[in-house]
Amino acid sequence: MSETRKKLDWVQSLRGIAVMLVVLTHARYYFLDTPNWGMAEQVLRPGAMGVDLFFVISGFIMVHTTRDSDGSAAYAGHFLLKRFTRIWPAYAVVTVCWLLVANEGFAFFHDPANMHKFFLSLAFYPVDVHSPLYFNMVLPLGWTLVFEMYFYLVFAASLLSGRWRWFVLAGWMAFTVLAIPSLKRELTFNVLTDFGFGFGYLNLMTNPIILEFLMGACIAWLYAQSWFGITSKTVCRHLLFLSITLAPWFAYSGLGDFHGPLQWGAAMALMVLGIALASKTIPVVPPQVLVWLGTISYSLYLTHTTTQALVTRYAERFGADTHGWTHIFLTTVVVISIAAVAHHYLEGRLSHAVRNALLSLVSRRRQPVSAKAR
Repeated sequence: MSETRKKLDWVQSLRGIAVMLVVLTHARYYFLDTPNWGMAEQVLRPGAMGVDLFFVISGFIMVHTTRDSDGSAAYAGHFLLKRFTRIWPAYAVVTVCWLLVANEGFAFFHDPANMHKFFLSLAFYPVDVHSPLYFNMVLPLGWTLVFEMYFYLVFAASLLSGRWRWFVLAGWMAFTVLAIPSLKRELTFNVLTDFGFGFGYLNLMTNPIILEFLMGACIAWLYAQSWFGITSKTVCRHLLFLSITLAPWFAYSGLGDFHGPLQWGAAMALMVLGIALASKTIPVVPPQVLVWLGTISYSLYLTHTTTQALVTRYAERFGADTHGWTHIFLTTVVVISIAAVAHHYLEGRLSHAVRNALLSLVSRRRQPVSAKAR
């Protein structure tokens, strides 16, 4: 492992923490209709802030990994192709698996209206544009990927601006998230707001949760600056400790209780900023299990609800208790195991095969043009 990658293991570990928070927040539903529901809701629901952490990290990683961008259309296109092939193949497979599990067969696909929803979901287009934040995607988890793909599209377009790309990215997000909603109605940072735009996709483009990607991008830009740092190791250790403890305090203090740049997103961004600043002076060495969970985090996020549903169904058939902590333990163990397999075959082999096929197709289309030029 290179020194650069080791230095950023803290980012990967945050991914691992984020995905486990999401897994556990969905596991709390096993306590529904039991006396322990109130406690489970109080303890596990804040884990949904893992999504906000994912968005901040995504903005950070995109900026950090494109430092060598030359501003060309080829670079931007290659960036977009890599992001698409990493996300879409696994997403498509898991979407089908979820529908088969949730409907116990192919019943969903027998309705033409459902097929329309299915293809909208596969195209990363909100099924119900007037139902933010989740948009009624056929794979409920797909709402986050709709925002991810939109961010990738905007980010790829900004790369074409060369050294002005960060101004273009920030300007576009400020225009869509701040200026346009202000013209429609009073500016709000409530991510559940439906602005009612006639052009449906605009309801996604103007959602304030998109600012969380920009927060991560700004942190990565600061991280790359030589003047951004603290020389005192003692101060950095304190900063690291305070940054890590900020998130749980914020979540359970009642200051933030939902997604959004002024709620969970603010705490996540401050935590990432503090860790990034401290890591420039002192080594931040997270447990390798968290780094590994971060490595499989996308597959773990995609597959966990499908796995949870299957495990619960078979546990009930065998007469096991599915309404307590023992079932959460069981499902979590199986979820991680299945995700590791999915990471190998879907993120690994399938995504790489699709990427290579698309790269080969693009290469073949360019060859006749090159030959003619010669």
